[in-house]
Amino acid sequence: MSAVPGRLRDAASILPVAGLVLLMPPVITLFAAAGAGVAGVPLIVIYVFGTWMGLIASAALLARRLR
Repeated sequence: MSAVPGRLRDAASILPVAGLVLLMPPVITLFAAAGAGVAGVPLIVIYVFGTWMGLIASAALLARRLR
């Protein structure tokens, strides 16, 4: 089994905490401006799904490098 570099382990342990902070209601409500949106989609929806997609992509990249 190969040794996992410390920085990758640190990033893997920080990723869930970053996700928790980014998806907390006080942060999400910053994007809940009335009437603001892109192509009819409210900014809050774009933020939530964009953050979710970014967390999934980051986790996939980290999992691939941790092998």
